[in-house]
Amino acid sequence: MPDPAIPPAVAEDEAALCTPFVKCLVRLIRSQDSYGSWERKADAELLGDFIITKEQRRGIPIIGDPDPDVLWRLDKYYA
Repeated sequence: MPDPAIPPAVAEDEAALCTPFVKCLVRLIRSQDSYGSWERKADAELLGDFIITKEQRRGIPIIGDPDPDVLWRLDKYYA
């Protein structure tokens, strides 16, 4: 039985963070942190750059050079 103090959205987020794919993605991201600047960040905060809304997706240009940060995230996602 779910805990009534925990909202359903938070419970769904916690369940999503426990999947093997997401755990592996978090490990790959954390392995790139050579200076320890992401140690205090939560897993959900690290994954925030990988999750975009429909409005943000519409704002991404189809033609043009992608941002280096976007290329880095794609590289980590498909690694």
